[in-house]
Amino acid sequence: MDDLTPGEAGPRIGGLGVAEVARRLGVAPSTLRVWDRQYGVGPTGGGPGRHHRYTQADVARLETMQQMISAGAPPAEAAEAVLHTPHGQDQGPSHSAADSHKELEISAAEHAESQVTRIRNLADAAMALDELVMTGILESALRHEGVTATWEQVIVPLLVDLGRKHAATGEYVEVEHLLSAVVSRCLLAVTSPQTQFPAGRIRSPVVLACAPEEEHALPVLVLAAALAEIGAARLMLGARVPASALAAAVARTGAHTVFVWSQTSETGDPSWLTDLRTTHPALQVVVGGPGWDRDRLPPEVPFTSSVSAALGALLAAGTTDR
Repeated sequence: MDDLTPGEAGPRIGGLGVAEVARRLGVAPSTLRVWDRQYGVGPTGGGPGRHHRYTQADVARLETMQQMISAGAPPAEAAEAVLHTPHGQDQGPSHSAADSHKELEISAAEHAESQVTRIRNLADAAMALDELVMTGILESALRHEGVTATWEQVIVPLLVDLGRKHAATGEYVEVEHLLSAVVSRCLLAVTSPQTQFPAGRIRSPVVLACAPEEEHALPVLVLAAALAEIGAARLMLGARVPASALAAAVARTGAHTVFVWSQTSETGDPSWLTDLRTTHPALQVVVGGPGWDRDRLPPEVPFTSSVSAALGALLAAGTTDR
C-alpha cells in the first residue's frame, strides 16, 4: 500500500497517486490536474513509466495552496507562493506559548506600506488573542478601505500566513478560529438588511448560498457585505443550503442571480446546478470555491476565484432590468 512515512521528505513506496492525494485534501482529482497543468504545482516523485507520484513535500505544498485559496487568494498567486516556499524540511523548534504574541512575517514587497502596518497590528492582536483590538482594527479598515479591499489586502494575507505557520508548526489553530469569528462579526455589522438601490445597481436580490452540506460560509458572508456596501440587494442563506431550498428562495424573491460556494470536493458536484437553471431559465448562476469539479461545471456557469471577481460577475449578471 502506497503511503508517506512521517518525518521523511520522500514517499515510502513510490509516493501517492492523484486519487489518494485528492481524497486526503478533500478536492476533486481534476482540481489537482489543473493545478499541475496550469500552475506547475504537481507531483515530483518517481513512478512507473511517465507517471509521477506525490511526495510528502508535494502534499504539504498542496495543503498550503488549498488553505490560501480557501482564504481567498487567487490560485495563481497561491501557486507562486507555495512554489517559492520550502516544504517537507526541518522547520526548527516549535514556538512556545510565550512566543505566540510575536508578529507574523508579512513581506512589505507584497503590500502597500499602510496595509503592511495594518496587517502587522492585526497579526499582533490576533497572536495575543486580543479580541477588542482586533475588532477595532477591522472596523477601521472596513470603514476606510471597504469590504473587498479589507478582505483581499488585509484579512486574506493574514489568513494565508497563519496557514503557512500552521503547516510548519501545527500551531495557531486558536488564532485562526478567533480571527474568523471577529471577521464574521465585523462583516455582519456591514451587512444590514436595510438597503437603498442606486441607479444601475442590482434591483432584484442576489441569493448567496453554500452548496448542499457545505459548512464554510465565511466567503459568502464577505460577498454579502461587499454587495451591501454598494447598495445591492442580497439574500444570504448561509451554510448547507439544499438545492430545493435555493430554488424555493429564487422563486419567492424573484431573484435573477445566485452565487454558490463550495469548499470541499464532497460538496462540489455541480450536476444539480443544471436542474436549477432548467427550473429557472432566466437565472444567472455564479460559483466560487476550491471544491467545485470545474471540468463538470455547465459552460454557462462562470467560476470565480476571488471576492472581487465574484462581485464583478454578479454585478454584470444582475444590473440588467428583466
